[in-house]
Amino acid sequence: MSRRLVIALIVAVVSTITAGTTAAIAVVAARAGFAMRVRVWIWMAIALDALFLYAVFERRAPVWGRIVSRGRPHTPAIAITFDDGPTEPFTSQILDVLRRFGASATFFVLGLRAQEAPDVVRRAAREGHEIGNHTWDHAALPLRSPSAMRVTIRRTSDVVQDITGTRPRVFRAPFGWRNPWLDGAARREGCEPIAWTIGVYDTDRPGVDAIVNRAIEGFVDGSILLLHDGRSLDPAPDASQLVDALPRILREAQRRGFRLLTISELLSETVARTTITRSTTITRRGGRL
Repeated sequence: MSRRLVIALIVAVVSTITAGTTAAIAVVAARAGFAMRVRVWIWMAIALDALFLYAVFERRAPVWGRIVSRGRPHTPAIAITFDDGPTEPFTSQILDVLRRFGASATFFVLGLRAQEAPDVVRRAAREGHEIGNHTWDHAALPLRSPSAMRVTIRRTSDVVQDITGTRPRVFRAPFGWRNPWLDGAARREGCEPIAWTIGVYDTDRPGVDAIVNRAIEGFVDGSILLLHDGRSLDPAPDASQLVDALPRILREAQRRGFRLLTISELLSETVARTTITRSTTITRRGGRL
């Protein structure tokens, strides 16, 4: 099913739910003797529809709950992430570049691809990179039930654990699309839901210079940068432009003084900084902890 068709289906389902919800509220209100003009109910339905669609498609929307899209490290740092892999030879080439620069990164892998290329996943983990969960097959999740979402997350985590010996601690939804149950399903499988600060759209193959420039524009303290070492379950993904762009991206990041951390490292520093800030505030207000 194409991405456009999935989007259209999600919009249709959400619109049907909001229309039904508004109609039910209108019936209850009428029975309670609370009358409002039809146009008020229409505008209410439109507002609910817009809110729900925003919550589904906007990766940083807080409507369904907290989602991490940026960290707050104690010194300048960014987290570079790669989605949809592993795919060869590109993932291995990316690992070569990261090793040359002494940089850490996070790979949000698809379970199906990890199962097909366990050696490169094992290498990434061995070289200090974090392996995150990106579902089994990159299917859009908003139309799935909570149990189905847990299955695709658990199945992927099981494969990663079998390969690396470590279970993923972070999860990213395909396309960043969410529904009310996804974050809870991920956390019950031991994963923190992660979005991103800036996407480079490298899968569109815009050219090496465009990839470099877009990435550099996202260099802010705590930024989570979204790149790709694959493209969904495309049978022949081409990440060669990203491979060529990556040395320039890493060189500029290091020139600007950014440390290159995994997601969990970035979150660890964020939690530590938040704790220190709160403790300092309590001390200043009360004179003691």
